[in-house]
Amino acid sequence: MSLSPGGIPAAASAPATTDPRIPIILRMRRGAGWFLTIAILSGVNSVLQIFDAKIRFIFGLGVTQVVDAVAHQMGQNGTLVMICVDGLFIAMLFLCSKWAKVGSQGAFVGGMIAYGLDGVLLLFFSSWLDAAVHAYALWMIWQGYAAARELAQMQQAAQPGLSQPRLP
Repeated sequence: MSLSPGGIPAAASAPATTDPRIPIILRMRRGAGWFLTIAILSGVNSVLQIFDAKIRFIFGLGVTQVVDAVAHQMGQNGTLVMICVDGLFIAMLFLCSKWAKVGSQGAFVGGMIAYGLDGVLLLFFSSWLDAAVHAYALWMIWQGYAAARELAQMQQAAQPGLSQPRLP
């Protein structure tokens, strides 16, 4: 075994080839991760509402806040309604995260549309700071969507006819 001038084996000093898709995949997954973050924080907000806490996370969904406020007025039956309706929205975000992390552009678009409409709901109630946070989260999700498109284009150029990108 021969050593390179730096004292390490010559085979180890050869430059390793890296997949150029890795940074794009990471950017895509970071954008998709926002859906999961929003889902988790919305769930925590709902639990806090059940226990009449006076705090909440700003990254949560506005629609769950409205549902929670209406359900809170309904008493004990309202808690069940809140859990079911909030659970549907949280599950939707969870699925968007799961599918977007594997490159589904439709999951990104559908999730962004739903979250954008949620931001409009916040504007309707004059929750300016919450709406601004929604805009920031949408921008970060958009970055993931752009990466998913870029990855699909790279895959299409490398293997014409393939509809979904194959991830390493």
